[in-house]
Amino acid sequence: MAETILPWQVSQWDQLVRAEEEGRLGHALLLSGPSGIGKQRFAKALMHWLACEQPSAQGACGTCRACHFGLENPDIHIIEPPEGKRQIGVDQVRELVGISAQTAHRSGGRKVILIQPADAMNTNTANALLKTLEEPTGDTVLILISDEPARLLPTIRSRCQRLPFPVPPKSLAQDWLKMIVTDREQCEVCLHETGGRPLAAQFLFESDGLAARQRCDETLQAWVAGEISLSQASDALKDCELDFLLEWLSQRTHHLLRAVMGGDESAVNTIWQSWRQRPAQDILAFQQQVLELRAQVQRGVAVNRQLTLESLLLSWNMPARRVGLGL
Repeated sequence: MAETILPWQVSQWDQLVRAEEEGRLGHALLLSGPSGIGKQRFAKALMHWLACEQPSAQGACGTCRACHFGLENPDIHIIEPPEGKRQIGVDQVRELVGISAQTAHRSGGRKVILIQPADAMNTNTANALLKTLEEPTGDTVLILISDEPARLLPTIRSRCQRLPFPVPPKSLAQDWLKMIVTDREQCEVCLHETGGRPLAAQFLFESDGLAARQRCDETLQAWVAGEISLSQASDALKDCELDFLLEWLSQRTHHLLRAVMGGDESAVNTIWQSWRQRPAQDILAFQQQVLELRAQVQRGVAVNRQLTLESLLLSWNMPARRVGLGL
């Protein structure tokens, strides 16, 4: 188990092991919590364990025929958006319904179906899934992964056994991340930048995301100060994916609000310290705009990247010009 799940996931694992031993394991499990904390990794370890012929409390045995097949096991199925798309199609869920009605290939075994991310289902797709949730077959276990369970239909949530995954304790996250980011200060910065989410911090480090965020900060500062034009600011950020930019703005405004409303100055990036005098309601309104855009993008709504970015730059600059708090 130690090689498959993460140190901060032990309690969730033990909870499911006890439920299985006591015959209380639900036919549908909802793994929920922020992105970047390892829910997908946990789900795959769980799938192997549920399909294993000789499972133990520590996990799958790793030697039986089912374990040999791994994710190619005919009783393991993963439903996710097709390549290049953000939405799970209704036809994919209808195929899932058909799979759940079939008998498992291994006698006495179970079919395990992973839906990731469950947030990628629209209303029609989610409704197509409801029949399987309402009338489950005894040998099927559905695992849903969701970063934002509130976006799921209440009827979906109510039919699932919830397993929350909060941001792990800082000490556990640091101990794990230090094996990847050996410099202590950089390790702490990566965790701070990602709100304590270890896998997100790992990705930020490995993708040179810290330098990219610094360039974004400097571009925004130059735009607000009037040193560059809107088109120049937009052009300077052209190499950044919209997902990255929205994550950057979301995290930065979150830290700024902590400072403005709670006095936590240590949370704020140096460049953003100059905007601490802005009214909290202005920062909150801008953050809400960013979060709504992120939700649209994650749902697969087509947005014009350049117009969206320029709109955000203008929105952030307006309060500064109105009250004269640029820099």
